[in-house]
Amino acid sequence: MPRKKKQTGKAAPDESGSDVLTIKRYGNRRLYNTETKSYVNYGELAGIVRDGHDVRVIDSTSGEDVTKAVLIQVILEEEKKNKTVLPTEFLFQLLRVREESVRDFFKNHLAASFNAYLKTREEFDNRFRAMLEMAAAAPQMWEKLIPGAEGMREVLTGKKEVMREVLTGKKKDDEEEK
Repeated sequence: MPRKKKQTGKAAPDESGSDVLTIKRYGNRRLYNTETKSYVNYGELAGIVRDGHDVRVIDSTSGEDVTKAVLIQVILEEEKKNKTVLPTEFLFQLLRVREESVRDFFKNHLAASFNAYLKTREEFDNRFRAMLEMAAAAPQMWEKLIPGAEGMREVLTGKKEVMREVLTGKKKDDEEEK
């Protein structure tokens, strides 16, 4: 998902040059959004991240970057609300394997794989939307190619009683007269 750029100029750029919203975490675990100058909860922080904004969480007393710990806490809060993010089996595997190769996998490959999935899903959605648009335009194209195709579409969708006439040899009006 592309990162949204902040227009206010208050967010500080990170190493990649994109703007990052700074959140301060206080000792009582309260989170303070330095841009809006208001406190946010974990659910609101999740919404900020879902909207495409990058955040950096700084401990107010030590100045230490605690972004990873806070994001894990956000995921934990989502799990508490039965919005399952990570399967249990995956969590068992993660805790059992503590090797450098696993850290390398997460650092380099997992994010790239997930980004590839998001791009593939977006491409599929775009292609599916294009097919739906073509299908909506199809009756007009068929009418140009085959005169009378619109009437056939009406028959197939039940908008005309032509099939009744063909099958019974009688019009609906004839049956009502009897």
